[in-house]
Amino acid sequence: MQSWIPGNQVMLLAQMTDLEIVQGYITKSLTPHNDHGQPIKPADVMIQHISDLEKDVMRLDELAWDLSGAEREKIIVEQMEPLQERLQGCQTYLKSIKTSNWDEFSLPTDPGIARCYSSFLINSRYLFEEVQRLLPKGPDSNDMEQPFQVEAKPARSAYAQEVNKKCREIATRIWDRQPDFTIAAMVNHSEIIHQARKPDGSSYSEMTIRNWIRDLCPNPKPGRRPNFLFNPISK
Repeated sequence: MQSWIPGNQVMLLAQMTDLEIVQGYITKSLTPHNDHGQPIKPADVMIQHISDLEKDVMRLDELAWDLSGAEREKIIVEQMEPLQERLQGCQTYLKSIKTSNWDEFSLPTDPGIARCYSSFLINSRYLFEEVQRLLPKGPDSNDMEQPFQVEAKPARSAYAQEVNKKCREIATRIWDRQPDFTIAAMVNHSEIIHQARKPDGSSYSEMTIRNWIRDLCPNPKPGRRPNFLFNPISK
């Protein structure tokens, strides 16, 4: 088993602020990992953030659906449209870092995205051995909490089955709401992309994901990709 240190403890031991810790990870070559012990890349952080924003848009869309007149217009103008602009900005930023590693990464100038990265990294896990190398002097045993351990990763087949299951759950939920969403669009949906990761952090192929979810599609005929949630629904 490998030993891990949570990011908030690393921040205290290294005596860094929440934004300084981002640069600390880059310059000191620490690698963030998720709860399954898989390495996280810069693009993974933004993919998760985009997924969260999409869920917020969906929530507001459902809220606006139940309203009419001035109340509905207020939600669209004051909440949905700014959120959509933020979502589009994050999608553009994601394209610029899609293949970047942490040693190539620089802190975004956008304050909201910068806070997103600092929060994500502080809540990630780090190898105990890497943290020890980061500190100028070995931490005193009384200062550092006992590192926690994670169990060995499950067998590849069992892991793939679990990813398959979660991708199908996501696809079912989205298709229930958007039956005209194409299979190709679903394969490239940010929630699917974020979930469809191998144990080493790389992505499963589009063909593999397609084979996992295609039988769930309520309208498998090819066609135009829908406008998704970014056009207000008429009532």
